[in-house]
Amino acid sequence: MAFTTDLPPLTLLLQEIQTVTSAMRRNQRWASTSSSSYASSSAPSLRSHRTSNQGLARSASRRSGRGSVGGADEGDLMDGFIELRRTLSGVKDITSLSPIDICAPFLALIRSPLTSGPITSLSLSSLNSIILAILPSYLTAPTLEVTTLTPLQSSLIHVTSALSQCRFPSSSPQQDELVLLRLLRVIDSLVSPISMPVTPDNSAYGIGNMLDHMGDESVCELLEVGLGMLARARLGEGVRNSAQTTVQGITRACFVRLKSLRPEDVERLLGTNETQPKTTIKEEVKQEIVEDKPSETSGAKEDTEKGPENETESNKAEITEQIEEREEPAGVAGENMQESDTAPSTFTPYGLPTLLELLRVLIALLNPSDQAHTDSMRLSALAILNTALEVGGSSLGNWPELREGVRDEGCRYLFQLTRADSPSLLAQSLRTTSTLFSTLLPQLKLQLELFLSYLIDRLTPPNPSPIPTHLLGRSDPTSRPGTPSLGGPSDGRATPNGEKAHPDTPTAGTPRPLSLLPPVPNETKELMLDTLTQIALRPSFMVDCWVNFDCSTESEDIFERLITFLTRGVYPTGPPKADGSSHLFDGLDNAQLLSLEILLSFVSSMAERLESAEEPWNPSYTGYEILTEQKSQKAVLLTGATLFNQKPKTGLAFLEKEGMIVRDPAGRGSDEEEKYLAIAKFLRNSSRLDKKLVGEYISRPDQLGLLKAFIGLFDFKGKSIADAMRELLETFRLPGEAQPIARITETFAEHFFSFRPAEIVDQDAVYVLAYSVIMLNTDLHNPQNRKRMSIDDYRKNLRGVNGGKDFDPEYLAAIHESIKKREIILPEEHAGQHGFEYAWKSLMQRSRTAGPMMICNTSVFDEAMFKLSWQQLIASFAYAFTTSAQDEHVIQKAITGFRQCASLAGHFKLLEVFDTIVQSLSSATGLLDETQDGYQMSNYPSVEKEGQTLTVSPLSIRFGQSYRSQLATVVLFTIANGNGNAIREGWLSIFEMFQTLFLHQLLPTPMLQMEDFLAGTTTIPMKASAPAPQPERRPEGGLLSTLSSYLLSPYGQSSEVLVMETTEEDVENTLVAVDCLSSCKLEELYAEVLNLEVEALIPALKAIRSLAESRTTAKLQARSEVRGETGSPVLVRFEGQLPYDPACVFHLEMMVSLASRSKSNIAETWPIIFEYISTLLSSAQSYSVLLIERAVVGLLRLCQIVTETPELRDQLYIALDVLRSLPSTVLNSVSEQLMAGVAKILEKDENVVSSQTEWNLVIALFRATVAHPEASKVTLRIVQKMASPSSTGPGLTNDNFSGTVALLDEFATAAGAAAANRSQQSRRSSLNANQNASLGPTVERGLTALDSLYELRNVIPGLMTSSGLNESDAFNAFWLPPLLVIGKQCINGCQPIRQRAISYLQRLLLSPQLLSISENEKILPVIFDKILFPVLEELLKSSQQSQTYAPYADQRLKAATLLCKIFLQYVVRLIERPNSKSTVEALFLGVLDKLERFMRGERDLLNEASESLKNVVLVMHSSKLLVPPSPNDTEDKRTPDQIELWNKSVERIERVLPGFLDEAIPPPPAPLHNQPQVQVQNGQ
Repeated sequence: MAFTTDLPPLTLLLQEIQTVTSAMRRNQRWASTSSSSYASSSAPSLRSHRTSNQGLARSASRRSGRGSVGGADEGDLMDGFIELRRTLSGVKDITSLSPIDICAPFLALIRSPLTSGPITSLSLSSLNSIILAILPSYLTAPTLEVTTLTPLQSSLIHVTSALSQCRFPSSSPQQDELVLLRLLRVIDSLVSPISMPVTPDNSAYGIGNMLDHMGDESVCELLEVGLGMLARARLGEGVRNSAQTTVQGITRACFVRLKSLRPEDVERLLGTNETQPKTTIKEEVKQEIVEDKPSETSGAKEDTEKGPENETESNKAEITEQIEEREEPAGVAGENMQESDTAPSTFTPYGLPTLLELLRVLIALLNPSDQAHTDSMRLSALAILNTALEVGGSSLGNWPELREGVRDEGCRYLFQLTRADSPSLLAQSLRTTSTLFSTLLPQLKLQLELFLSYLIDRLTPPNPSPIPTHLLGRSDPTSRPGTPSLGGPSDGRATPNGEKAHPDTPTAGTPRPLSLLPPVPNETKELMLDTLTQIALRPSFMVDCWVNFDCSTESEDIFERLITFLTRGVYPTGPPKADGSSHLFDGLDNAQLLSLEILLSFVSSMAERLESAEEPWNPSYTGYEILTEQKSQKAVLLTGATLFNQKPKTGLAFLEKEGMIVRDPAGRGSDEEEKYLAIAKFLRNSSRLDKKLVGEYISRPDQLGLLKAFIGLFDFKGKSIADAMRELLETFRLPGEAQPIARITETFAEHFFSFRPAEIVDQDAVYVLAYSVIMLNTDLHNPQNRKRMSIDDYRKNLRGVNGGKDFDPEYLAAIHESIKKREIILPEEHAGQHGFEYAWKSLMQRSRTAGPMMICNTSVFDEAMFKLSWQQLIASFAYAFTTSAQDEHVIQKAITGFRQCASLAGHFKLLEVFDTIVQSLSSATGLLDETQDGYQMSNYPSVEKEGQTLTVSPLSIRFGQSYRSQLATVVLFTIANGNGNAIREGWLSIFEMFQTLFLHQLLPTPMLQMEDFLAGTTTIPMKASAPAPQPERRPEGGLLSTLSSYLLSPYGQSSEVLVMETTEEDVENTLVAVDCLSSCKLEELYAEVLNLEVEALIPALKAIRSLAESRTTAKLQARSEVRGETGSPVLVRFEGQLPYDPACVFHLEMMVSLASRSKSNIAETWPIIFEYISTLLSSAQSYSVLLIERAVVGLLRLCQIVTETPELRDQLYIALDVLRSLPSTVLNSVSEQLMAGVAKILEKDENVVSSQTEWNLVIALFRATVAHPEASKVTLRIVQKMASPSSTGPGLTNDNFSGTVALLDEFATAAGAAAANRSQQSRRSSLNANQNASLGPTVERGLTALDSLYELRNVIPGLMTSSGLNESDAFNAFWLPPLLVIGKQCINGCQPIRQRAISYLQRLLLSPQLLSISENEKILPVIFDKILFPVLEELLKSSQQSQTYAPYADQRLKAATLLCKIFLQYVVRLIERPNSKSTVEALFLGVLDKLERFMRGERDLLNEASESLKNVVLVMHSSKLLVPPSPNDTEDKRTPDQIELWNKSVERIERVLPGFLDEAIPPPPAPLHNQPQVQVQNGQ
């Protein structure tokens, strides 16, 4: 703001006059001046001042210009104040005076070299007060128009002139610096913001400064003052810093104005100012860019720089010398005054010329090759330039006049300063570079490429840190020789005529000459990385690099190089420690953090572009489709260039095949000519090819057509031969042999002469002249050549070769001068400064066609960039996260990077990214199993806290204490939740963490459940129940053997005795761990896992199986142990039973649950799980019963799903066969669950078992459960349903009938065994309770089995019909088996069983179903021979073996009675059939045999047996089969068969019942009477 004071301006001015004059009078020079002097002053002088606004100024200029040291001048200085004082005596309003009149006395003192330092200081101080308090009263609205000179503007012209001419005798360094500080303070006041009118009528005010009322010359004078002080090294640092601040203030104000300048304003101002010297600066700039002509400002600065050279002299002499140098002759001064009187009084505000001059001076000061400038000057110039760019860098780019110097010389000098050894100079140059790219980037496309390439090359260590293996196969892109290298040696060149350079001197074509520089210090590395960070702050930075460089065939892959460089930068690069260890886990230093920050910024920018609307692609830019195509072409081009640089012919063939070398379809030449032309264009325009190989290839004898096409591309019209040769030889390196050079020169001569140069007569003259140019270039610029060729020598060498005449001497002189000034630099031949200059020139040439920088924050290319970089990004994030255990800031940043990478991966469908993230984070969670044998279940204490039960374990405590572990866990599960289908390899880490959490009881309840066929959903038991005591114990052994047995048992390995002692802190840490895991939403993740798609499901199952095998089957595999003194390894297998491991059950349940929820993918999941379960079951006795039971349940659960897939039906029976193969002890322990599962399978699909082999497997499982008290119930229930025709589910078929009958037989047989066991126990005990009072479950099942056998009568007819067998075979297949079983059970040891069996046997044999088929003569013998006779035979055997077993007697009677009944029932039917006589007779004899044995053993039952026998005999008699003999007096009419049957019957019956036949069959009556009819009564 403007300086304000309550003191009236008039009073202030009088006080300032008093202060200065009183000091002057105290000085010896003005001591003689008295107050009377005021009266003696001449009035005309005053009047002259009043009549002209510039009169006082001219008078003062005249006085200061004379420069004499006489007393008259000293009096003039005092007279000025006297006159001003008199003028003020009658003034009421200060504005009535001209500001020139007010300032003139003070300006005269400031100009005067005779004024002492203190008085000059006071004058400057007074002038400062006037500027701040009085001059603002004269302010008018600033304008950009050419106007009439106002009093204020006029006064400011003289003020700036006086300040630039301020001279005073030196007294002391301190006093001198004080004066200079006052001088700078005045300039600061001129630049300081003040309130001023912004409208002509002063109705509105704004903020401005006095510079708005100055012209270009005045502003340049102020800048000259400041820069002059900066150049004086003898001045103190404080003064020079103040001078720098002042110049920066002026610069800031100037470039603020640049923002409001318009081209039409500049053109108007310069157009009206053509008569003034400064107005031509715009035209001069164009010449200065090339010729670097000095200007007035630089000249003035050079005058001031002479100060340090004369520091040995006295200050007084120095000042006097400077004064004398600046004095003008009186005549000159007078002429100037006359000119000023006639000059038009117009004002042109400062503008573009000032900015041009300022930039030119600043850029010139940066030239590192100019030894006249010190580092302090360069530091100041950098700071001022940085200020200019900060304020108006963006606007500067809109003015070609300004930006051209910055783009070319500014960047060239600035980049070279970034190699400075001075830390301060390096820091400031890097800062300015950062500002340059931040504000002027659109105009600095190739400059940015160069700078980034330089940073990467300079900061890449000689032995970079290891990077991920996927990067090892990618070589760096071929370097472009056209890109200048900032790091080459500062001097040294190779020979320019094709000779090889010195081996120790790198050439410009060396890809990385920076390798010769010493390693970058850490401070420098941090500065450079910080600069890169600032440049990369722009969200679109990486996109810009990708679009402008990686997608350009002429540029390097800057994006790829940056990513590789930065990811390497995150890893430590320092030498190993003194102890030999590395820095891998020492945390990140500043340089590593900066690299990480840039990578995080890149990922964050991509994530933000996904979430928010992206910028639209600028239509003026190259289409992104074209850029994408160029990127793919670039890869081909790089490959082709590499092949060319190895073997040109191969490379060109490859490029032509890939379409990189294309003939012009509109070409009019032959095919060969068009081919050569296409190749020539490629060779000339491709900067990636080895220029030496290009020269050698086109100069081959067989490539003459190509050489002509190549040289034919150049347009030499109007060019001298030196320029033509220079242009040609910049595209390839001239071969070293004479013949190739001759071919090139000859072809060049032909083409050059085609343009008809006026100075050359024929083509031969061109040929000789071209050779002479090559030789002249070598002679003039070879550092080993001491004697240079003069112009006369050159003329002599070319005498008479121009068609027999001499060349024009001026023409040859021009050639000689051109080569002398500008060496023809052959590609890849120069290094150091020369090489840099040549390469920079190439870069500037490319920049003319490269176009502006394409800047757009678009997401179009994010996918391609992320695909290329995600592996390196995640690896660097993981390293930073791992090594920064105590740095929460880095941890948070790395976690953010992981999350954003996951979001990007999900958007771009890059599934492998999730695996990498999960694997990277999992190692930091602390939840992976890092123990050698795996985490084992321990007896951790449980406590109640905040209404929940907590299990306090070492892991929960450690996890609760680690912020990093918690954060990594939350982020990992957050990323996994919702992206489960994208995870593949990462499942192993996730499920391993689940396992760890499960074993430490930190998982949520829904994840701890298991499904059961019997109990439904239950929780996985963490401990197995104690084993039941073994009933058998060896009598030997005592306490020690008991303890030994326990310790060797799997339960002896429990750690229950090791109980932790918990503290309150442990509980709190555990609570923190629980809360953290709750926030991970593991239930949601588990629910997602259960619904995975098949692509993710398969890896998940394999991961779980891998974990499960490591805790089960892997422990049973052979392992090596060292035994004995020799230490030889012996392979041993694990023996015994592994202890119960709940984690194994957890894995098993999770696998089965995953497969069960994904039924449609059972074909893919079944092999994975079944192979593991079958391996478990094959060694079932080595695992705990609970694990095997869960394996059986899981297998059967999967079998239920398999039944729904027809193509997997065979797997069902393979699984059942595995179950059937279990050892009997194991099978018995799991039979309940086994049968429950099988029952569900059979209920689900009645046709699931369809063959006899399959049914045999199922029934084999059934039979294995007969003895199990619970499983047998299920089995019997299944069979009952099968035997019942009305029930649902699988029924009896031809395939399962025999097996079912055998199974029922086993149930009934088991009942007999159970009864016998109970009978033995009863006899052993003293109790005499009735053993049949309670039948017991086994007997009940046996009775039920008999009932089922009996019920088969209802289904057998249908089976016989469906079988298609004949009646006899069908009977044998279906009726015979159950009859045999029932007959077998008739002799069962259990009385209820055998009683019910004999009853069912009688019912079945007398049932209508059997009676209907019994007429078959083949069936009846089977009934007797295989059923009835064996039953009675067995009963008779039991009678002989156990006479005291009374219950069998009744059973034998029933069997004998049944035998007779069946015989009677079937004989009646059979006897009516023809040809059945022999069958009946045989059966009758068999019955007699059995009855004979029965009655012989059972005397008490003769009456009951004889009655049955009587009925049989009567039936045989009535059938005329058993006929007694005739009386003695009659003829015996019986047949031989009848006689034989009678005799055999008598023989058998009479042995048991003598006289029975006589009584049962009376003798035949007389022949006259008919034989009576016998009726048989059938009893039950």
